[in-house]
Amino acid sequence: MLLTIGLTGLGVLLAKYVLALASLVSVAVIIERAIIVRRARALEAAVYLRLIAALTGPNILAFARNPRTQAPCVLALAAGLEMPDATVDWRREAVQQGIAVQVAGLQRRLSTLGTIASTAPYIGLFGTVLGILRAFHDIAATGQTGASVVAGGISEALVTTALGLGVAIPAVIGYNTLSARVNDAALDIETHALNVAARLPELNAEDPHSDRLPEER
Repeated sequence: MLLTIGLTGLGVLLAKYVLALASLVSVAVIIERAIIVRRARALEAAVYLRLIAALTGPNILAFARNPRTQAPCVLALAAGLEMPDATVDWRREAVQQGIAVQVAGLQRRLSTLGTIASTAPYIGLFGTVLGILRAFHDIAATGQTGASVVAGGISEALVTTALGLGVAIPAVIGYNTLSARVNDAALDIETHALNVAARLPELNAEDPHSDRLPEER
């Protein structure tokens, strides 16, 4: 095969396979993240109303242990309430870290989508350059400059360019759309968690040892 198509032809073929694989990964990530973010926002909206009606630590922990009510804001609050021996400041910090963890979970694999969106055009350009090199190699080998000699190389160059753009454009659209939805979800999670935390005595009681570590108490 290598002797038939040469190094440049092999490079063009690899570029096509890489772009095809990147396209599949991109579509899979877009669909998977869209489902995850949509479910998280729907659960967040539904559970928050129930959470407001049950503003006690034990109830929130019960919510966090129930798979049907494990909204991101509930899990973030549980991170602080599951530290009964810690100071109030440390429990508040745990809630903030819990919020960050939940947001990071929604952002998972978006970096993969962004990488595909930014690199696919360059992979297509790489294939284009190789296709043109193959066309010039054919000219040098045959000593002819007719269209029939260079048509194959130029055609491969154009195909890889089109593939690169065809992969990158949906990935960019998907990345921007999902990033916007994740940002909206992150705002809801933070607002809900901090709103409930401000009403919980476990996270607002005065503590004379608030500047000390839990093990120092």
